[in-house]
Amino acid sequence: MNLPTTEDRDPLSIGLSTKSDDDVLALLLLRQKQALDAVERAIPQISRAADALKRAAQADSKIGYSGAGSAGLTALSDCLELPGTFGFPPERMRMLYAGGAENLLHLAGTHEDDEAAGHHDFQKSGLGKGDILIGVSASGSTHYTLGTFQAAKAAGTETIGLANNPNTPLLELSDHPILLNTPAEIIAGSTRLGAASAQKAALNMISTLVALRLGHAVRGHMVNLVADNEKLKARAHRILQDLTGCTAEAAERNLEQAGGRVKTAALMILQNIDATRAEQILEEHSGNLRPFL
Repeated sequence: MNLPTTEDRDPLSIGLSTKSDDDVLALLLLRQKQALDAVERAIPQISRAADALKRAAQADSKIGYSGAGSAGLTALSDCLELPGTFGFPPERMRMLYAGGAENLLHLAGTHEDDEAAGHHDFQKSGLGKGDILIGVSASGSTHYTLGTFQAAKAAGTETIGLANNPNTPLLELSDHPILLNTPAEIIAGSTRLGAASAQKAALNMISTLVALRLGHAVRGHMVNLVADNEKLKARAHRILQDLTGCTAEAAERNLEQAGGRVKTAALMILQNIDATRAEQILEEHSGNLRPFL
């Protein structure tokens, strides 16, 4: 029987019970590394997807993610992390997850078969023309995720699709398909292993490249963060000192006056201005601090 790669059995998985713990772990790691090779092969596709996401972000459009099961969790992670890491406005983020929030604990598989639910969740999301939807499905044929993409196509929403099998419906529906052609899993069908590692790496690359192009990441720092806990305040102080050469005391004082916003505090120090004026200038430059450094 010809099976999708994500469902096929890895020949090296035969006889695992006779191998030592170290040998099993080494094999698991090897397959994870090989899965990442698929990401390298997809760099041109990832680049085009990142450019589409950048355009949506610059246009203040909404950014949605969709998925089911472990692929949905990978999508959810990226959706939740973007606001905290790179300052994407949380009110513009949408997550379409098969079964909803109540399915996150037990991951009942029946929800991923519900294509109509995908249509319904898309309609509820408020995504439409000019927005963008990122869908993740290891098989590339998850009915729920396909439902969200069918509704997106009808609404004029741009789509980015990540799948680990070639010639699949999700990639065919996508405006920007990304094929992550990973090898068979050590545990056949357990796509939270290599396939998920490749998905996570690709999503990280997309969002990080977009953040760099938008000026949310400067000189290796996440300058668009809002310092609202002790760890982030300490990080923000280090960022300000590195970017402006100011003292620790000046970093602390200006960050407090800026309400924890690193970009605002940096511009206050660099231009010797107050927070209100710094915010105005950043607005005029689309939030990009780089021209002032």
